[in-house]
Amino acid sequence: MSLKMNTSKMLMLIILLLFSIWINAQDGNVLIGKWETSYEEDGEKFYVTYEFKNINRKLKCYTLYIKDDKDEGAKYYSLAMEKIRMKEGKGDAKYKYNEGNKKYVFDAKLILKKTDILYVSYSFWGYSNTEIWKKVK
Repeated sequence: MSLKMNTSKMLMLIILLLFSIWINAQDGNVLIGKWETSYEEDGEKFYVTYEFKNINRKLKCYTLYIKDDKDEGAKYYSLAMEKIRMKEGKGDAKYKYNEGNKKYVFDAKLILKKTDILYVSYSFWGYSNTEIWKKVK
C-alpha cells in the first residue's frame, strides 16, 4: 500500500515539476521576436532593433539594426542581453553595451507591460534609465 502511495506522490511531483518548467519557458517565449526602441543623444533621435532568440535553450537578445530619423541606418549585430530570466512578466538580465573598444556589462530589470511592450531598466555609474521597447509586428 505504501509503495502505491509513494508512486502516486512521485508522479504528482513529476507532473508539477514539468508544469513549472513549461510555465517558466512560456514567460521567456513571449519575448522571442524583434523589438524596437528609440534613444536620443545630442538632439538626435535614433532607433535600435533587437531580437530575442532561444540559443541552446537559453534566451538571448541581439542588436540587429540601428537607424536615424531619416530612416538611414546599418546592420549592427552584437549580443545585447544574456542570462535573461523571466517569471510572471518580470525578470532580469545582463545588459551589454559596447562603445568603441570598451565593453560594459550591467544588471537590467525587465517588466513586460503587455505582450508587445517591455520596460528595460538599468543603472550604472550613477546613470539610470528605463527604455520602452515595442514588439515589431
